[in-house]
Amino acid sequence: MKFSVKLLFTSAVVLGAFSMTAGCKKSNGSNAQFTATINNTAWASNISETGILASGIFGLGGIQYKNGDSTEITLVFSQYAQFSQPMSSTDSADRIDIGYIDLKTRTAYDGGLLAGHSTITITNYDSLAGTISGTFTGVVYNISGGSDSVSISNGIFNTNFAAN
Repeated sequence: MKFSVKLLFTSAVVLGAFSMTAGCKKSNGSNAQFTATINNTAWASNISETGILASGIFGLGGIQYKNGDSTEITLVFSQYAQFSQPMSSTDSADRIDIGYIDLKTRTAYDGGLLAGHSTITITNYDSLAGTISGTFTGVVYNISGGSDSVSISNGIFNTNFAAN
């Protein structure tokens, strides 16, 4: 039962990420920041995405269009997360997940619910202004049939969110 709930949740996250991509607009003056180091290569979102807070769960993401390829990082965690305390995917109480998606190859990687491991730390949260920022890191594993993994380090996010 736990596996089927996790699979359903991760599938929803991955499908949500693909659907968020379809409705994104290029950033024009937004001060949103979503950066990381992916397998020792600098990565920075160049598409502005507004995060979503629904049913007590945050869904945040950033997309990078570069050299004919598109990649996306998604973060999922509880609204009730501890401020300034690292949340770990190895702690079932934290229920966090980091996803990495190569949109060109449609390859999805998971770092928490199904495979891999990750950590997210919230450094600033303003529910009235609809802003949230923090750091993230992890190793995410291919959940699309491959056996490779992606290392994500030095992750920083600073973005807006809309409550639904």
